[in-house]
Amino acid sequence: MSSSVDSSSPTVINNEILVEAVIETLSDLNLGVSASQQITDNNDSTLLLPQFKDITSFLDVVTQGTFRNISRVIKAIEFQIGQLVHLESFGLYDAMSSIEIMDPKMDSGMILDSDLTKEPFVLNTRLNPKQVLGIIDRLFICEMTWHSGHSLSQTLFTCMYLHHILELKADLFSDSPIIGVDHDSSELPIEFVILVLKSYILGTAKCSYFVLEEMTKGNVYEEEDFATNKFGLNLHEDYPESHVVNLLDDAIVWLDKVGRTWISQHDFENCDALIQALQCRLRLRKSFLLALFHLSQPRCQHYASAQKELITTLQILTGTKSEPGIKDTINLGLEVEGAFDPLINRKLVSQTPPRPIRLLSMQESLDQMLNLLQNTHSICGIIDYKSVDILINFFYYHAARQPSPCAFSRSLLQSTFCTENRILGKFTIYQILKDSVTELSNPPYVYFSTRTEIEKPQNGAAVDDRAQISRLVHTFMESSSKPLTDFYRILCHNRSRQRRNMCKVLTDWDLLQEEAEQIDSELHHLIKEEPIITEDGPSHSYYLSSWVYHRKLVLSQEILFLGFELGLYGNHEFVMIYWYLDYLLGVHFQHLERMALHINSKTSSTTKELKKSKKQKALRATPPSAPSVSLLTSKKIMMTARQEICRGIYRTITALQKTGHILVPQLEYDDESIRFWHRFLMYRNLGSPTMLTFSEFKENTKFQNLTAIDLLAASKKNYESAKSAIENLLKMKLIDSRMDLCESEFQNDLKAMFRVCIANIVGVQKMLEDTEILLFSKDVAIKMKDKQKKRPKYQPKPESSSPPKNENSTPEHTRNKNINYVTFDIQE
Repeated sequence: MSSSVDSSSPTVINNEILVEAVIETLSDLNLGVSASQQITDNNDSTLLLPQFKDITSFLDVVTQGTFRNISRVIKAIEFQIGQLVHLESFGLYDAMSSIEIMDPKMDSGMILDSDLTKEPFVLNTRLNPKQVLGIIDRLFICEMTWHSGHSLSQTLFTCMYLHHILELKADLFSDSPIIGVDHDSSELPIEFVILVLKSYILGTAKCSYFVLEEMTKGNVYEEEDFATNKFGLNLHEDYPESHVVNLLDDAIVWLDKVGRTWISQHDFENCDALIQALQCRLRLRKSFLLALFHLSQPRCQHYASAQKELITTLQILTGTKSEPGIKDTINLGLEVEGAFDPLINRKLVSQTPPRPIRLLSMQESLDQMLNLLQNTHSICGIIDYKSVDILINFFYYHAARQPSPCAFSRSLLQSTFCTENRILGKFTIYQILKDSVTELSNPPYVYFSTRTEIEKPQNGAAVDDRAQISRLVHTFMESSSKPLTDFYRILCHNRSRQRRNMCKVLTDWDLLQEEAEQIDSELHHLIKEEPIITEDGPSHSYYLSSWVYHRKLVLSQEILFLGFELGLYGNHEFVMIYWYLDYLLGVHFQHLERMALHINSKTSSTTKELKKSKKQKALRATPPSAPSVSLLTSKKIMMTARQEICRGIYRTITALQKTGHILVPQLEYDDESIRFWHRFLMYRNLGSPTMLTFSEFKENTKFQNLTAIDLLAASKKNYESAKSAIENLLKMKLIDSRMDLCESEFQNDLKAMFRVCIANIVGVQKMLEDTEILLFSKDVAIKMKDKQKKRPKYQPKPESSSPPKNENSTPEHTRNKNINYVTFDIQE
């Protein structure tokens, strides 16, 4: 056995003395077992027991200053702080597994000063109503702090009653002390502890169990969103839920019949408020427990019952006109010393030292609970959805809510959407895909024909053609199922994780689009579809790939929008980001227009269509397209509003850069071109839309022939156009915009965009009227000399982006045509 010494400076010692001393010292401990001492009798009961060595006496000698043989090592070398004597086999794993003795965070056996002065916990202490209320409120705060992401060992498990709750029985209080009041023990009913407090703590434990069961499904990232480690303890999982509910009912009845009388007879301050506070908390715990129990049932069978219980819980929490809620009865409880031990983590099996945490305040806990209940209640409503776009709009607005949805509600949303390959407990992914494609692109009915319809010829249509069409569509459905479910799941992660995963799956949607285009081409041949003649030439429908392209464009835009929400961009990057968003929104608008053109062409009845053969009519028969038209119309209006706002913002910023009001920082270790490629790296390998280059960005945003006044006037027109589009959206029916499940969020979003437009219109108008702003722009200052000259009118000049590579091989529905976003002609 050999050893070495780590030191910041080399020290010359006698290696033989060092090795000899260490070997002799370790041999005294006799930590190992020699071969001769190994147990050979298989019948020996101690065969599988670990061979431990009691080193207590050795440590006692070391701590008393007598170092035995190791003193020879100390004499040979002068140790300094940070030096270590170790074996050659000592590695990183040993260092990470070791603990530092006498470190309060790592040495759980160390007696702290606070332990000496701490009041011991006495389980059979009688408590008065205010003390019971104080424990209940503190436990509620710990529960909500746990929901916010902290560990059980520093939140719920700090409650000492939680670990001994089943021991609270009447015979335990035969000879028990009381604290905090001047009454005899016989005068203080034990029901405040064995009934009221016990029922609430058991209810909290069962609620935490149901939450933990949901969180361990793997829908969220452990330690990033939620802490699920139970540290070897239990949450009374085996205790029946029905017994807990009955116990809560008994406590509520006892408080109303007996507790109220006792409290009023003993002159407690705010008697009615105190009784109301205890009853509200018990009723809230009962309703919340029942709601979680209904939500835990398979295939969303009892979501309607859960929704009713959640409504009751919300009413108890916030109160009604006739009855105050919990928010009106806070700060009535008293703290009980010893009921909570913040240092209990030191006694539990933990792989990491405890983190410093701050428990939420009572008001923060109530707000956290309100957020959880509202989100959970809204999730229960999605099982009766009417269209796929309504569903996906709910996912978008649920993810964007402020304050952000808690980890439990996001995990529950994933479980509700897809569990055991069932969507919302009753649909298959095939049905969801079919509804989504049909609602957006309105393909021929034969695409999704059933097996019975395929085998039965209709109007002269060949069975072989219908079967081949069905096989191709099913191939597409199989390839699309995972990207679509992943897309929904991503929207249930936290916002940072959403953006990160969206960048990863973007290439999957690009590959899916390429496959869908090949399938579409074969389907065009089978149904003998005639293209629509447009200004750019013949245009085919591309039903399946158009749906994929739409989803991919939504992902591309959401990635950039999330960057603003997460604060990833510097102020000097806003022009770059808004410019690229303008481009993506323009491409998306053109794509939606193209889809609307094909849908409208199918609804128009012409003489040519009447003369078509029965076979072709059977293959190309489509259901009514009115829902698709209204959906595309609402999406186009939203794209217009967003594009005009993005265009107006980057023109306003560019104008203020020209006048010197906004300065672009000169960063020493940064390059704008590198930053451009970094920001849009996720679009680099996409086949469509064509990625714009940095040179195009510089060329299209330098505005050499335009003054600041020109840009401000143009941006004002953009804000006015966006304002008009938002007004049209506000007038639309919910069924047209597909916002049935998120009406309030959608209306608030539109109103926020409307306020942005109004504020920017007013701000730009003031800048245009303020002549002092012109002093910052040389080109405008020269232009002011000729005051007689009329101000020019500005007309947008269409400018096409650079053509994509191999455009001839790219389907026409993915090409970028006439994207108008920057250049202007000045007409005198």
